This record gives sequence, C-alpha cells and structure tokens, in this order.
Amino acid sequence: MTSPPIPDRLDGTESTESTSATCRHCRHLRPPGRRCAAFPEGIPDAIWWATRGHREPHPGDQGIQFEERPRVDHPAAYYDIPEFLRKKPSPT
Repeated sequence: MTSPPIPDRLDGTESTESTSATCRHCRHLRPPGRRCAAFPEGIPDAIWWATRGHREPHPGDQGIQFEERPRVDHPAAYYDIPEFLRKKPSPT
C-alpha cells in the first residue's frame, strides 16, 4: 500500500507575489507586504508559497504559528446600520 502524494500547496489556492494561500487566512498577517507577527522581517518562501504549512513551529517564528482569522458571514456585519436604512419586512 502506498501513501497519497504530498500536495505542493497547502490550505487552498495557489499563492502569488502579493497574496499567500495560507497567510491570507492567518490572524497574524500584517499587510502590506510579506510580514506577520511571527516573521516581522519577512515570511519565509516555504510558508508564503504554501509548500510548507505553519501549524507546527518553524525556525525563527518566535513561537507564533498559523491561527485562523475570524470570518464574518456577511459584509454588513462589519457595520452598524442605522434603523432607517434597515430593510423593512414586506407586508403580506
């Protein structure tokens, strides 16, 4: 029995120079650029390009690993919408 191949990317879509497939979901990312709380001088290529995950310690990460950023289900949750702008239920 053979093991499944190790994926070249972890955590989703392919990374680009400006967006990391893994780091974009981490609460420690500090845009703009490739910096975060774990790597204030620059995120290593292996983590940025998601060829290595960061759920385990990595040399130089100051003890900080990937921690998923809380997600909001709907963009309106970011704002306090005044009552006069709220949609009223339609009469039936």
